Amino acid sequence: MSFRIIESLNAVDYLIIIFTTFLLYLFRFYYDYFTRPNPLPGPLPLPFRLESHFFDGNIRRFASELRQKYGDICEFRLGGHRRILVSKQEYIEDLFSPSKAVFIKHESSQALDMLGIVGRGLFFNNDYDIWKINKYFLLQSISTQGFNEDAIKRTVELFEKLDEYWNSLKKTQSCNDEWFEMDLLPWIKRLMIDNISIIITGERGCSMAKYYDTFNSNKSKIENSAFDDPILYDSDKFSRTIFAHVKGTFSLYDVHPFLLRYVPFFKDKANAILKDRDYILKTLDNMIENRKFDFVNSPQKLKSKHDLLTLLITANNDAKKSKMLESLTNEDIRALLYDASAAGIDTGTNTLCYAIYYICRNPHVKQKMFDEIDSVFPNNSSDILRITSENLAKLRYCESIIKEALRLTHIVPVLKRVSSAECKVAGYTWPSETVFHINHASMHMDEKYFVNPTAFDPDRFYLQNDLSELNDDLGNFDKENNKSIDDKKKRSLIIFGRGMRLCPGRKLAMINMLTFMALMFKKYDIELMDKDSPLKIFNGYITSCLELKIKIKPRESSL
Repeated sequence: MSFRIIESLNAVDYLIIIFTTFLLYLFRFYYDYFTRPNPLPGPLPLPFRLESHFFDGNIRRFASELRQKYGDICEFRLGGHRRILVSKQEYIEDLFSPSKAVFIKHESSQALDMLGIVGRGLFFNNDYDIWKINKYFLLQSISTQGFNEDAIKRTVELFEKLDEYWNSLKKTQSCNDEWFEMDLLPWIKRLMIDNISIIITGERGCSMAKYYDTFNSNKSKIENSAFDDPILYDSDKFSRTIFAHVKGTFSLYDVHPFLLRYVPFFKDKANAILKDRDYILKTLDNMIENRKFDFVNSPQKLKSKHDLLTLLITANNDAKKSKMLESLTNEDIRALLYDASAAGIDTGTNTLCYAIYYICRNPHVKQKMFDEIDSVFPNNSSDILRITSENLAKLRYCESIIKEALRLTHIVPVLKRVSSAECKVAGYTWPSETVFHINHASMHMDEKYFVNPTAFDPDRFYLQNDLSELNDDLGNFDKENNKSIDDKKKRSLIIFGRGMRLCPGRKLAMINMLTFMALMFKKYDIELMDKDSPLKIFNGYITSCLELKIKIKPRESSL
């Protein structure tokens, strides 16, 4: 019967059906919009996810414009979801409460499922019970004696190697003075790749060496070439694949599943993401299996190793021996390593670039930083700067520089939380699956929270009596001296997240950055090649540095 009806239809009938269906969809779409709970000001949404075509990806500018036009709490629609933008410190505190109701970081997405680690690890894990176990084992591992000291040691070794590369290149560069010119960004990025690689996996990387080799036309004659060292694993390829994997996934985050499955352009991109995923997971699985083999057959060999992979396996084995109910699977360990690789490299690279840029633009800041570094690390007859957690904790002004750089140019300008149950935010009661965006980048530039917010002023965080974050085993960027800084300012600075999702690796990140700053500025004076050039960045969901052209020369007071 139905086939006969279909056969009897002509072209006009089909057009009428399509048009009627379209009108019914529009009616339902806007009926749901005008009858939504807690209506807030915001732009009128478009059907069929059309708003995604008008969004250029610059979430910082987009959030700032919405706040200016619609106020401290408003709404917009993107990727098929209603989204609540919160830009007031008092409202944001509701989202950083210890309640599990606003624990989730990402709404469901088929593109996100392509990562292959959803439900594992920390960053992409929306299962509270599994997340809590993973966080426990991660903190147990990175809080062990020797982990931070080993991280400092590795950073010092890598900087010394970096310095060798620069000295070698300077000899081949024809220059009329003692200044050596370069784009610092690729060097810092590759140092961070090798640094994070050896800290989390214990595997010695080759990213810096590979980049150095690009400056030499005859690679076959290079001593210590990265391509001929069997000890090294290809950290450069591994990290590039992770960056491409994460970037590709988020570029398809709001794409409709139908397009991912059947439209060639989107399907090809999805297949590329899956190919990268398989390479990453296979590489991590091989590392885990090899380390477990060493753990069983050569346990003494691993006692002196303090990398994250070894510590996770050791902590997990101890938990099984003590018959704890919770333990980690290979998938959990793999996801934790993935999280550390994806999060640690990009954030550390960009933060250091921003800090160095602002230091060079502010000579009085640079001189004050020089004075602090020289006081903590006085000149001596040795060529090696001896760095420990104790003397890094004394670099309070350097730490303030990093905080101020992140306040002005935050890596992730807008955070996200998704309610898993009914919750109260900004005086409203919200249903489950409500998506909230935390616009802390706008708060960082608000005169209500920071005096003269457009100025680079590390002194706003430099408190003589403040306890450094490095003195706290768990890390504590929220502790400030109440006599010197009011509570509103304390709670308005959000650089490593807050609440249940506070970054567990923030202490390691600060240790790595302070170590690099101490080594770099103890030995070198740095200037921008173009002192008037603006900071070259790309604003997307993540704020990325594109270039940092500088010139360096040895300091007269250096070792």
